[in-house]
Amino acid sequence: MANVTSLKKPTLDAARAFAEDAPGKGGKRTPGKSKGNGQVPEGDVRLTVNIRDDLHQRLKIRAVERRTTVGELIEEWIEAWR
Repeated sequence: MANVTSLKKPTLDAARAFAEDAPGKGGKRTPGKSKGNGQVPEGDVRLTVNIRDDLHQRLKIRAVERRTTVGELIEEWIEAWR
């Protein structure tokens, strides 16, 4: 049997404190970095999440329909939470 470490979810206060201390906060990108080169543009961070395959497919389809990227869709949704 594999050795599994149990992790506790952070509190909302801890998550906010972590996000506020994150580098590149502020939502401003530095122009001039080309998309698709595998590098993260200055001011951005790379995000890795696990979601169901069917949701991932729907997300990619929505991005194509809107002629945008998955990342830009997610940013729009998060901005709308304000």
